[in-house]
Amino acid sequence: MSRRAVTCHHARVAGASDLHDVADGRVVVLAGPGVIDESAIDGLRSLADAGDLGVANTWGAKGVFAWDSPHHLGTCGLQERDFELLGFADVDTIVVTGLSEDESPRERYALAPTIEVEPVELAAHAGRIRATESVRNELYPRLAAVAQPGYVSTKVPLHPARAVADLGAVLPAGGLVSAEPGIAGLWVARTFPTPALTAGASRRVVVRSRRFAAAAVRDAVVAARSGRAAIFVTAGEPDPATTTELARAAEDGIDLVVVVWGEAGSFRSVDDHAARLRDALATGGVTRLDVPVALEDTDLLVEAAGQVIAWGGLLDPSRGAT
Repeated sequence: MSRRAVTCHHARVAGASDLHDVADGRVVVLAGPGVIDESAIDGLRSLADAGDLGVANTWGAKGVFAWDSPHHLGTCGLQERDFELLGFADVDTIVVTGLSEDESPRERYALAPTIEVEPVELAAHAGRIRATESVRNELYPRLAAVAQPGYVSTKVPLHPARAVADLGAVLPAGGLVSAEPGIAGLWVARTFPTPALTAGASRRVVVRSRRFAAAAVRDAVVAARSGRAAIFVTAGEPDPATTTELARAAEDGIDLVVVVWGEAGSFRSVDDHAARLRDALATGGVTRLDVPVALEDTDLLVEAAGQVIAWGGLLDPSRGAT
């Protein structure tokens, strides 16, 4: 699809009492983290099932549908061409629900007329909003062309998608992966394998929508304090605030695995990665694992979907495209 100028359309709000408010034709749904926070996942699924709707989710709403669900259009908002490639400019209506302005400002996604539905009212709109015509989704296959070969790559340094897939494979039930916004957060948000969440279930993966010093590691520490297996992932040496937080966690006897992507770390084969992750999870305390990752492979994502726009872009050009 060629790039073209688009207009940001205003939203109208659809309330549960608006019986006349029916949308059909080329309709897509964009869901944000408010759907999870309001435990409205079941309502979203009812809406999608009744209306044969495709649903794109921002990275704060990963898991609203399993990756292989026929309703799942992909995770979006991370790169500049995401909404263009999803075909948003070619639809009749975009239904938005539970969005965070930090993840997806209106001027990025509102490429067609939008209807805003509150998360708690999604179930009430089931059957009123229907997709009767399909829209070509170019984003999902473009990202799959990068991620799927990466998942099975055997190279060392690791393909970032393989590094992320191993995190998902070793994470115990109820565990959490928290990734630092930036290059690690980009790959985790894009490629972490996410089964469908159940209403009220804890998230398996968190990547903050804004950069706050040590916020990502604190998310992991909070999870660990509650008894959850927790993994914190960052690209490059942790910053001073994160290092201080990790020292406190160690003093407090917190069990936390710290995964540092970069050039350090010596692996005999790609299989060493999952084995060492499992060992680190079983060790206890704050355990650091240096993982050699081909961060330059980030350029493949940029070729697929444009420059990274989440968090103001990537900070270090030496770790991939900005």
